[in-house]
Amino acid sequence: MMTLSEAEMLELWKTRLRLLPTRRDCVIERDDGIDIDAVLLLDIREWYARLLAGGNVDWLPVEDLCDDVSAEVDVEGVVTAMLPPGCVRPVEWMLEGWERSVVEFYRAGSYKAMCQNNIYLRGDETCPVAVLHDNCVKLYSITPGDDVTVSMARCVVRPSDGSYRFDEAALSTMQDYLSR
Repeated sequence: MMTLSEAEMLELWKTRLRLLPTRRDCVIERDDGIDIDAVLLLDIREWYARLLAGGNVDWLPVEDLCDDVSAEVDVEGVVTAMLPPGCVRPVEWMLEGWERSVVEFYRAGSYKAMCQNNIYLRGDETCPVAVLHDNCVKLYSITPGDDVTVSMARCVVRPSDGSYRFDEAALSTMQDYLSR
């Protein structure tokens, strides 16, 4: 994985867009042009946000945030877990007592999410299901009355120091972003 500061990322984008190297043997002062660095930084931030939200997980920083997850279980055994701070999107979650983890998170309102309203179609310990809401994940399900422990909460995270972390292969999406 590459880790770049904002200045390094700006230099990388300028190079990929063929804006570098600039001439250093003369000085020109203008005040009627656009601030290319500001424009590029907006594009960089949007590209990175899109990459974190929907890019290939193998290219992105993923951390297990299970210690930061607060979860509650209702009387039907449905677990509601708040997305931990720093989580851009969940990747793989597991509750203690499940036979396997969930790696697919269905959107609320989707067909699979609606099936969870039916007790006979609902996920369980052997075939768990996760439904993603705005700020929480509903996990189906555990035996009613059991305590809930989130044993794994792997999430794509945005680096807290403001840097850009990704695999070099993610740069292949830059051209698609720019040609939009």
